Amino acid sequence: MNFPECGAGVPAREMLEARTNPKKVSAMRGIAVPFRIFVATLREIFDESAYERFLSRSQQASSQAAYQTFLRESQVSRERRPQCC
Repeated sequence: MNFPECGAGVPAREMLEARTNPKKVSAMRGIAVPFRIFVATLREIFDESAYERFLSRSQQASSQAAYQTFLRESQVSRERRPQCC
């Protein structure tokens, strides 16, 4: 019988099936969604998402010059915003 080789060049004798526990899968999904929301929130707080939107809007690649332009543009928009209280 001709067995397929595994990564080490040794014949693989049996095909293993993925063994997943449905409870663990649903628990991981339950953790993954809040984690993604948390990461997205941090990206908004620290202006990473805004910088990505700026790059796509201006069709530029990430560079020092592009980041300086982004900082100047965001500073101007913040200065124009009226302060409350």
